[in-house]
Amino acid sequence: MPYRQPRIRVSGMVWCDDRLLLIRQGRPDSPRWMLPGGGVEAGEALKTALARELSEEVGGAECRIREPAAMIESIAPDGHPSGRHLLHVVFQVDCDAEHAAAFRCGDRDVHELRWYDRDELHGIPIHPPIASWLSQWRAGTPFAFFGRLWAP
Repeated sequence: MPYRQPRIRVSGMVWCDDRLLLIRQGRPDSPRWMLPGGGVEAGEALKTALARELSEEVGGAECRIREPAAMIESIAPDGHPSGRHLLHVVFQVDCDAEHAAAFRCGDRDVHELRWYDRDELHGIPIHPPIASWLSQWRAGTPFAFFGRLWAP
């Protein structure tokens, strides 16, 4: 199957009290944990897209979006039926404990949100598969580029 046009997805690493916010999407038999975020619309700036997605998915309008922390290419293997090609841009997002405590699932595609301690991240099926990097990330960590990563 030919590849689809590449799609840009922005996501936010929202840390609060050394815990990371993840959302669960997907079918009940195939849950996918990921950083909150979503697709960038034509003509939309990356930070604007992330602010919109955070507001829609978790009510994160009071968050401060910083500079990008990482970029990941998710390209389906040759011949994979999905033909997917995603470019993920991950931003550091600051949010105080008061606003973080008010986060709720605000999008019908978000089935659950949960705060994870760093040591819990290794056993979670995170998409794209960057759990190890997330568990080690700290403010000031240099920008990371992950080449072709794919998780079915």
